[in-house]
Parts: sequence; structure tokens; C-alpha cells
Amino acid sequence: MSYLEPVNSVSEEIEIKKSRFISFAKKVISRDQAMEFIQELRDAFPDARHVCWAYLLGDPKNSTNCASNDDGEPSGTAGKPILSQINYSSIGNVAVVIVRYFGGIRLGAGGLVRAYRESAQKALKALEVEEHITHVELLVNCPFSEENSLRKIIESLQGEILKIDYSYEVRIAVSLPEAFISRLKQEFHNTSIEIIEG
Repeated sequence: MSYLEPVNSVSEEIEIKKSRFISFAKKVISRDQAMEFIQELRDAFPDARHVCWAYLLGDPKNSTNCASNDDGEPSGTAGKPILSQINYSSIGNVAVVIVRYFGGIRLGAGGLVRAYRESAQKALKALEVEEHITHVELLVNCPFSEENSLRKIIESLQGEILKIDYSYEVRIAVSLPEAFISRLKQEFHNTSIEIIEG
């Protein structure tokens, strides 16, 4: 399972009928990180009329962890359009925050939806993204004589060794791309190496 996620953070700005919409986007991997990002922008722009936001964690095609907020704008005119742009962009692990300075001319509900959507879209398009590959953690038990070959195979499958314990055998905690688990198991089928998922 893979999807795109940000590798940088961006700031973009648009002006609509004298209102300024300053959009910010960056990678977040938890609700706490997203809320911290939002608070940083509230602190940086204390005189802004609204600080509206949305975030989505994980796979954008199958996320169960997302949220949005209108921050005083009419219900459904800010947070939801931002979140819909995130979904449309197919970018996961991302927060988009839009700081609005009111210019004195009311935009109406439809105008606000379009403005927040356009502002979010501009920030998301400016992001540099890379493929996120889902990793799974495994425990591998092996005899001392097999440790070197196991290390080489883990490396060849783009895995990472997290921890090694030495006792009567070697116990290695590994993080491996989900797509390569079956290949690792095939490599050590009919050997004394034991692979434990979860």
C-alpha cells in the first residue's frame, strides 16, 4: 500500500475581493502534530479573522483519521472544502491551514467555498511529494551463523534493522516494506530462521 506524502512545507497566497487567503501545507503524521502546526499559525497571525484547517493521516483513499474546522466561517464553507481538496490531491499525511484576513467585502457561502478550495489547491500543488511505502515491523529469530545472510537480505528488500538482541540465538526487530514480507518468508522457507509478524 503506497501513496504520496509531502517532503517539504509551503506557503501560498491569493487575494479575493480584498480578502487575503494565506495557505500553508506540510507533512504531519499524528493529530498532535497537526494541532501543533495549527497553533503555531494562530500564534504567528494573531490578528487574522479566521484560521481554518483540515488534515488527513495515512492513505487518502482509505483514511479513517481526518478532521477539519471552519473557525467561525459559516458552517461547511472552509474546513470541508479544504479537506475535499486534500482528498482530491491524493496526498496523505498532510495538514492544510488557511489564514484569512477579511477585506471588508462579504463573499457569501458559495464564494467562501470557492476561495478556500482554490487556496488549498494552490498550496497542495506547490508541495513536493514522494511515495510513502507502508512498513511492517517483524521479529526474526535466527542462529548466529545466519545473521550475516539475514542482514544482507533485509537490506536488499529495503528493510531497516531496528534492534538486535543476542541470547542463545539472534533476535532482530525489522521494519520492512509490506510488499516484501512474502519475499522475506520465501527466502527463509525450510530454514531454522523464524519470522514473527506483529
